[in-house]
Amino acid sequence: MKKILLLTLPAILLCACEKVQQYTLNTDAFCVGIEEDSMESVFCKDTAGNPVNGIVVQYFEDGKVAREITVRNGQEYGLEKEYYQNGNLKVSANIKNGQPVGISKLYHENGNIHMIIKWHDNEADIQKIYDESGKLISEK
Repeated sequence: MKKILLLTLPAILLCACEKVQQYTLNTDAFCVGIEEDSMESVFCKDTAGNPVNGIVVQYFEDGKVAREITVRNGQEYGLEKEYYQNGNLKVSANIKNGQPVGISKLYHENGNIHMIIKWHDNEADIQKIYDESGKLISEK
């Protein structure tokens, strides 16, 4: 039994380490609804018109990462991260079926937490708000 486990463990590890496909927005993947003021859910296709599976990365003009979204079958599904121009995290959220779920965190440009939001049935429930110095100013 130990021999079987030792022989299958490397195969399991190789499968678990499969690299996630990464796409560059407007080069390898084209997405609708990704504009910051858009209220529609994000949908992405590759250059062949197939729904994307992987991570779509959007860059600022200077080459720094502006946004990373996880996409499954073309639809945003999983972790989304958005960044400020200075490289600090702006938003961290989980998306399911194109809608935010669970806990989302928003940050001030200086890197301190700004707001914690809990999502219920596509409705934002603000839990805590902090000022730029990190001081809690409002709590539900």
